[in-house]
Amino acid sequence: MLKEYLSSQDSGTGRWSSSMPGVQICRFSLPEPEQEPLRSVPVCGTPLQFEVLFCLTGRLTVRALQGTSCTVEAPGIFLLSDSSALRSCRYSGNLSGVLIAVDAKAAKESLVTVCSTLGMKLDTRIVKKKMTARNGCTALHGTPWTQAFFETVRRLSEQEQERYCVFKSVELLYLLCTEVSESDESLSGSGCPVSQSLLEVKVYIQTHLSDKLTIALLCEQFSVSPTFLKEGFRRAYGVPIHTYLIQQRLRRAQELICTTRMSIQQIAQSVGYEGMSQFNAAFKRGYGMTPGQYRKMSETATLRPF
Repeated sequence: MLKEYLSSQDSGTGRWSSSMPGVQICRFSLPEPEQEPLRSVPVCGTPLQFEVLFCLTGRLTVRALQGTSCTVEAPGIFLLSDSSALRSCRYSGNLSGVLIAVDAKAAKESLVTVCSTLGMKLDTRIVKKKMTARNGCTALHGTPWTQAFFETVRRLSEQEQERYCVFKSVELLYLLCTEVSESDESLSGSGCPVSQSLLEVKVYIQTHLSDKLTIALLCEQFSVSPTFLKEGFRRAYGVPIHTYLIQQRLRRAQELICTTRMSIQQIAQSVGYEGMSQFNAAFKRGYGMTPGQYRKMSETATLRPF
């Protein structure tokens, strides 16, 4: 739907680029409607194509035939898999961002390669089924996943942003096809309710990976005791809070190694490591190779098609 609309506009509206086979990227900016507060976008689409809009400014609202609506407002993410159940689509303000269009058939081999590098297994049939239950579209905003995404993407160049958006689109599809969504923060892995303070701690960690995070700082920030924080976090999420912090830092570092040209030292600093030796050792324990070796491997496996 959005792909067709952007392709039909003047060349100045957006800049299309080819990523890996079956994946297209468009960095675009649609002007604010002059006469009406909303501008309509034709509701049409291509079967077996997923569109992920990383909305940087403006607002997009789609309405389903049955009357429900779905709205994404910057900073937010909009995922579309099927427009057949939609009645209308309109935007307001200066709508801009990055659109990733994935042709599930043409991109099959590319998706397998990316998922293999990131340690994920993607089943687009499950994604399609779950999206059908949402009338073919869903919006994400204010979740730890989206907050971490926008916190990272602001530090990247335009070319790096586009590459990063491709990888995060694949990760988003993966999250949708798993049994437990990362955006469902109301339950722990065991299905037990998690206290609001622990949810806030987890979000804070994910969005402040570059900061020097300590138990004392987190306890002061959220007015909890060290015992409650450490024991409660372990019970809620199955790992010690320090282990979780390391996991999130290494995961973010892995993404940046694969999707940007930032130096290894810059990446280490951006995920909270002041010393390279400490970062190298932690990364090797987590991934079985140094960050430099991982970058060479990822370039061979995934970055060449870009």
